[in-house]
Amino acid sequence: MYIITATFDPDAAFARASELLALSDSPERLAERLGITRDLEVVKKGVTSTSFKRVLNDVHKLKHFVEVNKQIEEIKSDKSMLRFLGSGYKEKQIAKLEAECEKLGSLIDAPKWFYQQPRVQLLSAIRDYALDGSQQGDAVWAEIERQELVFPIAAMFEKADKAFAEELVAQIEKPLKDIDPRFLLEKFEGNRSVTFDFDKGMAMYYSPAPAH
Repeated sequence: MYIITATFDPDAAFARASELLALSDSPERLAERLGITRDLEVVKKGVTSTSFKRVLNDVHKLKHFVEVNKQIEEIKSDKSMLRFLGSGYKEKQIAKLEAECEKLGSLIDAPKWFYQQPRVQLLSAIRDYALDGSQQGDAVWAEIERQELVFPIAAMFEKADKAFAEELVAQIEKPLKDIDPRFLLEKFEGNRSVTFDFDKGMAMYYSPAPAH
């Protein structure tokens, strides 16, 4: 995939994000500033404080799923003490653990639900807006493998990171104007903006592939 890296003005990015977060009392103006008046209903819902406690429950289930799968792999690879009890016992234990995983339901529902929330979509749009107003004129094309990019929220679901989940929920459940702009820029995800490195003053974002 192709991305662009460019320097950005951290103060400008912080100020633009803060400015938009403060517009929670005027969703119409907020939607206009973001250029998404067609999605005004999403903006109106996004400025309203919403419970994200489900994220904590989902991550807890994901962590349990990861742990159970680790047990299954250990048994299958004979790294478990069960290897001394015979193949029959091993097969029964594996079947029991696999049934336990099935009871947890579809794990794809956790991130799917999260990314569909109006507040999440609104915060992503604000993050992109901050990028647009702070990047400098020194963009450089780069071709990069998808696995080299870091997406904090996706990684949270993948790794069942409970500590980050608690931090994330604490932030996005706040009134919109009270959300920490730096958290939004550094630890959230955008539709186009990938990373903001405040220490290096470098931003990374998506762009269509360059014409050859």
